[in-house]
Amino acid sequence: MNESADDGCCVLAARYVRRQAKRLAGELDGVRKSEDIECVHRARVASRRLRSALRMFRGCFNAEEVKRWRKQIRRVTDELSDARDKDVQIEFLCDTLQRLTEKTAYGGIARLMVRLQRQRERLQAKVVGAVDRLDRGGVLGEMRAAAKRLAAAAKVGRISVQSPCTFSKTEQQILQRLNELTSYQDSLADPLAKQRHHAMRIAAKRLRYTVEIARPVYPGRLKSTLAAVKNLQGMLGEIHDCDVWLEQLDAYARKQRKRIERHRGHDGPFRRSLPGIEYLKHDRREMRQRVFRELVGYWRQLEQRGLWEELAGTVGAPAGEAFDRRSVSGEAEAAVVLPAE
Repeated sequence: MNESADDGCCVLAARYVRRQAKRLAGELDGVRKSEDIECVHRARVASRRLRSALRMFRGCFNAEEVKRWRKQIRRVTDELSDARDKDVQIEFLCDTLQRLTEKTAYGGIARLMVRLQRQRERLQAKVVGAVDRLDRGGVLGEMRAAAKRLAAAAKVGRISVQSPCTFSKTEQQILQRLNELTSYQDSLADPLAKQRHHAMRIAAKRLRYTVEIARPVYPGRLKSTLAAVKNLQGMLGEIHDCDVWLEQLDAYARKQRKRIERHRGHDGPFRRSLPGIEYLKHDRREMRQRVFRELVGYWRQLEQRGLWEELAGTVGAPAGEAFDRRSVSGEAEAAVVLPAE
């Protein structure tokens, strides 16, 4: 422990880190077996929460250990993220084929799904390798043991998580993440600001994890904030998924056309796949437009409710002074429909 952390702060860290390390460890066998895609999802979320907690509470653990822990957890997160992205895409294509009424689109979508399934199969070896290295390295056991020692010491001393350090650190971290999120609100006035929408999604995710960590410090007072940020993250995630689909479909079409022309001397087989590709592009554009409209409206509702001022007040900062409150309500009103591409 160093000067930036007191006993209460380390108790909060210990309980959270121990819980997330246990959750991640509990998903590893399921990740290896690859029978339930939700195992990968839960493992990835647990790994991200662990990294957030270790960054937030690095003063509570040995600095060299934390550096090593974060490095190994990051490797697992990266492999799990690639696998999860493919799982979600394959699941979407399966659902699309089940509800598809345009027969001309079926072949192209089915071929794309087979391609993604093969890519996912190749990724599985990397995923298994990453979780095996994590197991062999004993990182999760080390983290749980270190957290257990901190928690045990706190139990003996009857230490509360509501300490000067925890109030100060959670206030600082939450307001920093809130500032980061609200700094992107101007992007809601521009449906084409894809990079800033993506950055806003990441900011929402970071705020969500920070608020989750801080809940024991403000019992019962962060529930509405957490629900709102979770909704924002979900909408921004859907928008990002649509952007990724549109980019990948364009790249896939270019690559397939070139490959077929090189081998066949003409693009006849590719033209048979084109209706499916165009169907997916149209579907993802429409979904993005709809979710973006919902996002703009929801953000406006949160502003009208004064949720961000309420959060700033809850964690101890004077309402209205903790972050930039620029409103996009008027600008966003007229810019919620994407132009045709």
